[in-house]
Amino acid sequence: MSDVTRALQDAYQAFQELHALLPDSLLFGSFFLYLLTHHLALGVFSLFLLEVVGAHRGLAWFFSEAVGPSGTAAPRCRAGFKTPQYQYQRIFTHESYPSYSAFSVTAIATYLGLSTRAFAPTMEEMGREWSTRVTVAYTFIGLFLFAFLVARLWSCDAPSEIAVAVLLAVITGTTFFLLNQAIFGPEAVNFLGLPYLVRKDEEGAPIYVCASQDVPRK
Repeated sequence: MSDVTRALQDAYQAFQELHALLPDSLLFGSFFLYLLTHHLALGVFSLFLLEVVGAHRGLAWFFSEAVGPSGTAAPRCRAGFKTPQYQYQRIFTHESYPSYSAFSVTAIATYLGLSTRAFAPTMEEMGREWSTRVTVAYTFIGLFLFAFLVARLWSCDAPSEIAVAVLLAVITGTTFFLLNQAIFGPEAVNFLGLPYLVRKDEEGAPIYVCASQDVPRK
């Protein structure tokens, strides 16, 4: 086996592992970074991921009561961390309908897309170098979500289940984004630490203008 082939296989296995650990890896990683940096947006994002877990549990209970319990997913299709037996260190077991992988990743993409949209006017005011980042962010979020859903469709989930999960995830992500922004303020979704633009005329605050030195004083 050549070195190139071995490197490609290692990269493919690493990609599979990263795909398999989503979204639990995002939750613990975001919370760990919040502890290191005390960045409010990362802390609220960790809270959002817990909200997504709770929302999925509620939806799973509703579907189980309406249409009956869902079957047990194969280990390779199980979202998040996987062990032969359930342990308290890995309490996030997501096997219920609809697909937790599709649901959570779509909710995360919705959240990040809305946070980008919230500060798009700021980046546009900061010049062309920043304004193009809005388009780049939307593009990569969309491509990542598309690739992830195609991978789930190819290996594990039915099209109808993914469609239900995506629809409910967009509603869930939008709802919790607006809720967290209303509770914690705009800085709660400011991942890049950008300044927040406020129009004084809209806020009803007075606007002061410095007069030129050529203007005679009365």
